[in-house]
Parts: sequence; C-alpha cells; structure tokens
Amino acid sequence: MNIANQNLVRAACIFIAAASILVIGVQPIFIGLLTERLSMTLVQQSWTMSAEMCGSIVGTLLYLPMIRFLGPRSIALSMALVLLFANAATASVTGLDMLLVLRCISGICSGILYSYAIYCLGRMGGPDRSFGILLFVQTGLFASSAVMLPIVAEWKGFSGAIYYLAAWFVLVCLMCFCLPTRQREEDRQVSTEPPLSGLTLIGVCSLLGMLFLQLAIYSLWGFVEGIASEAGVAPVDIGWAISIGLLGGLPGAALPSVAGRHLGRVPMILTGSLAVLGAIYMLATRIHTASDLMIAVFLMNFGWNLALSYYMSSVVAHDPTGRLTKLVGVVQVASAAAAPTLLSLFIEGNDRHSIFVLSSSAILIGCLLMVVMLSFGRRSVHGKPLDSSA
Repeated sequence: MNIANQNLVRAACIFIAAASILVIGVQPIFIGLLTERLSMTLVQQSWTMSAEMCGSIVGTLLYLPMIRFLGPRSIALSMALVLLFANAATASVTGLDMLLVLRCISGICSGILYSYAIYCLGRMGGPDRSFGILLFVQTGLFASSAVMLPIVAEWKGFSGAIYYLAAWFVLVCLMCFCLPTRQREEDRQVSTEPPLSGLTLIGVCSLLGMLFLQLAIYSLWGFVEGIASEAGVAPVDIGWAISIGLLGGLPGAALPSVAGRHLGRVPMILTGSLAVLGAIYMLATRIHTASDLMIAVFLMNFGWNLALSYYMSSVVAHDPTGRLTKLVGVVQVASAAAAPTLLSLFIEGNDRHSIFVLSSSAILIGCLLMVVMLSFGRRSVHGKPLDSSA
C-alpha cells in the first residue's frame, strides 16, 4: 500500500471510528430524548444504555473472527448499513422492548465498526498521532452534535433528532468504500502461540488502566443530563453546556497529536486521570448552573481524551505480537458496557450515590496501575514477556 492510499485508509478509519459511536458520545442528550418520549425511570434508562453497550461487547468479539473471512470493505459496509437501519427505526419506537432490541443491534454494529477501525489504526505507523487525531475528530463531532440535537429536537421533534444521527451513518457507509477489499495475509492467520507469549507488563497494565478509565467515564456519562436537570438547568442550556464542555477533548486530544510521546506517557495518563477525578467531584457536589456543568464536562473530556490517547498508544507500543492491539476496542467497549450494567444492579430508586462511588473508584484503581507501570518502567523490565521466567 503506497503512502497516499495508506493516508486515505487512515482518514477513513478515523472517521468510521469517530462516527460509529456518535450515539454514545451524545448519550446524555440521547437518553434525555428517549426519557422524554417514553417516560423512562432511572432503572429503565440504565437498561437502555446497557442494551446498547452489551451489544457493543458482542460486536467487539465478533470482529476478531470476521477479519479472517471477510475483507475490510465487506465488514464495514454491511455493519454500517445495519447501523443506519437500527437508528432510523428508533425514530418510530413506542415501547421499551422494541427500543432495547434496536439499541442492542445498533451496539453490535457500532462495536464491530469501532473495534475494527481502531485495530487498523493501531497496525499503521505513528499510533500516538493517529489516536490523537481520532480523538480530536471524535470530540469535534460529539460537541457539534450535542449542540444540534436539542435544536433539531425542538424544531423537528424526536424523530428529526434521530434522523440527524442517522445522517452521519449514511456518511459512514460512504467512507467504507475507501477501505481495501482484502485483508492483509497476516490478519487472516490464526495464532498458535501460547496465550501469554509476547505479552509485556507495560502493555497489559496499559490495557487494564484503559479499562478502568472507560469504566469511570461511562458510569457517569449517561446521567450527566439528569444531574443538570435536577439542578434546574433548562434542556437547551444543558445541550449548550455539554457541547461546549465536550470541546475540552480538543486540547486533550491535540496534545498527544502534537507532542507524541515527548512528554512521557505515564505522566500524561496520570494528569488526565486526575482531571477526570476532579470532574466527578464537581458533578457529585457542585452542579448548580449551566456554567458549572460546562466546566465539569470540559474537565472530564480534557482528562478523558488525554489519558485515553496515551493509554491506546502505550498498548500498541508495547505489543510486539499485535495481540493486545486487537483487544483495544474490545476492552474500551466492554468497560463502557459494564458500567451501566453494574449500575442497573446497584442503583436503588433515584439514588445517584453509587454512580459517583463506582466512577471515582475506577479512576483511583487506574492511577494505581499507572504507578505500578512507572515502577516497572524505571526498572527497565517493560520489554520482559509475561511468560518468561524471572
């Protein structure tokens, strides 16, 4: 593949990865629209998020065997078409059961698209910058959509807002034609090596840290709109506050895009994680106005994008066999799905205390893993395989 074609494929993968999870990116507003239409309780909201995210887990697991039998274009285009159908059909939903089915189907398709696009980006050169650009584009898309959804909903109603989301999936379908028709030969091969062969301590710690970061974010993200509503913030103001707050992801993603690894991955991961922890504290105790919400969401997205970009590149950089790279999308989606699922089991009534406990605990565990990772790095054993003897 020449440089021009590789850049085209890279751009297509970045757009597909960003747009395929658009519903998750605007989840607070999306859930708010569904709640207004179907009068859902907090538990029903949690199950709706769980249906989509559990579907995403299935999707991330399905893409692994699919790459051995189908070409990139076939995988992406077929899933993009089904994703388009599931979201367009959501516009006419009238009952919770059908909603859960459609969101599960949507989750499966978005999981396959996102994981496969992330895998392709990880196999190309310059993962720090590729993932930074991805998160930069993703943040811009999420922020603009967070502004547009309430406006479109007020102008054209619930169906109009859903069709706005579906329009982006039409573009995903078109971008799929930029992908090659055949897989590389090494992607088709089935590994016969032992399960731990070639894995490194830094790579595994990075993957686990990313899992807990995603768990922390998605324990809270879908409930942000409800937190602001209870504080008396108007729906349109919530949309603007979230959209402006999402712009915090731009500097968070731009930093790794520009600096690469020159600032050090572990310090940047810890900085991002602590920023998210500060946002969790604000959402738990200090949301009174739209400005408060904007600051909290800005801080959360800055830290999230900064830490996530370096987590992803750290996994790829310490993965000589490519095994962990295949799991990046799986771990991200699995942790995002586990969060609302766990909350749906532990939430009692409308008590949000468990949300903040789970979210902050996950961040602290991730920080602890980074301290362990830094310790191993200083001892210069980050290249030591997990299956080798001491």
